[in-house]
Amino acid sequence: MEVKQKLSDITAGLTQLLKTKMYKEACIKKFIYSWEYLEKFMIKSGITFYCRDVGEAFIKERFGDIPYCDLKKSKKDKVRHIQALSDYQERGIPFRKRHNVPEITFTGELGTPFNDFIEYSKAIKRSESTIQRYKERINTLYLDLHQSDLDISGINTAYLVKYLSHLDETHREVSRNNTIMTIRVFLRYLCTEKLLQNNREEYWMSILKPRSVRQPKIPSVYSREEVERLIDAIDRGNPQGKRDYAMILLASRYGLRASDIIGLRYCNLDWTNNRIVLLQQKTGKKLELPLSEEVGNAIIEYLKFGRPNINEPYVFITAMAPYCKLSSTGMNITITTYMRQADIGFEERKHGPHALRHSLASNLLSLNEPMPVISEILGHSATESTMCYLRVDFNQLKQCALEVSCVPSSFYENLYE
Repeated sequence: MEVKQKLSDITAGLTQLLKTKMYKEACIKKFIYSWEYLEKFMIKSGITFYCRDVGEAFIKERFGDIPYCDLKKSKKDKVRHIQALSDYQERGIPFRKRHNVPEITFTGELGTPFNDFIEYSKAIKRSESTIQRYKERINTLYLDLHQSDLDISGINTAYLVKYLSHLDETHREVSRNNTIMTIRVFLRYLCTEKLLQNNREEYWMSILKPRSVRQPKIPSVYSREEVERLIDAIDRGNPQGKRDYAMILLASRYGLRASDIIGLRYCNLDWTNNRIVLLQQKTGKKLELPLSEEVGNAIIEYLKFGRPNINEPYVFITAMAPYCKLSSTGMNITITTYMRQADIGFEERKHGPHALRHSLASNLLSLNEPMPVISEILGHSATESTMCYLRVDFNQLKQCALEVSCVPSSFYENLYE
């Protein structure tokens, strides 16, 4: 049942919420200004209570049928002010995410083995990020089976050939190969559960093969001098600079992944023992690192003089309201911006936080640090995961080169005889 509310009650509550979320007074005044126009529209139209439909009608009258993307910034702001009002009334928060990917669900009899596979993946402690990727990739198979009016028992050679052809048309090579690798894992599970007509695992694996196997690319790395130039380019005289400085130090000094940096919580900082303790987002494995004076002071400076006083469990949050957890994309953009300011050429190299992780490993190798030590710093469970970084240690590789044997001069004398 729709709750009837007067506009004045909703705007009063939302205004107070915006204040608690540290919105600037000038910004709040712009919200109120838009709501005043909305109130005039409601009075003129004889509307007593507000709901989303009223807000949409007001927007349509004021801006017509012009798409949101074609509006000027000032008009886009007014639309957002009205939508914030509707979101607050319905959900108690001023903004809802409007571009979220719809939740993936597997329904009906067809969906049962898909859901069972996801539950199995959770039971064997696969990480949340891995499970989410699994859901996205096996969803392509689920949708294709659904459109073909088939269930799991309908998977045969002819169907898989058709499905692979569909992937060729809709996916790029890397995405296609990743999807196939996940489908392979899924079909192994189905074979184990005896859910297919043919439950010989090797048979399906012979059909589901990546199109090509490429040698791993040489990781993008930056020298110690370049990393220091990047750090020095950060303006620490403002709140965002203090935040970025601490985050980039975590990436460059510890090689933390972006997901672990933006997901860092207060509980992960053991100030008493000067340690960072966290569960890695990618692997779910515990990682303990000493909290150096440099990194610790950078975090403290941000928390005391840069971070808004907002009730969020994450250490690093967005620089502008509405304050919330950062995204990995935002961190990539941040590092790229500072690389440009530091005049570091990255046209042929990757330039995100993972490049700093590779750079740390490479630079430690150049200092002859033992492989197990580097593995422990990076949070790898086995040194084999760290071996890929050897490909960039050219000095070590040179030691593996064999000397060219001497050739007697008589060889050249008799060469053309």
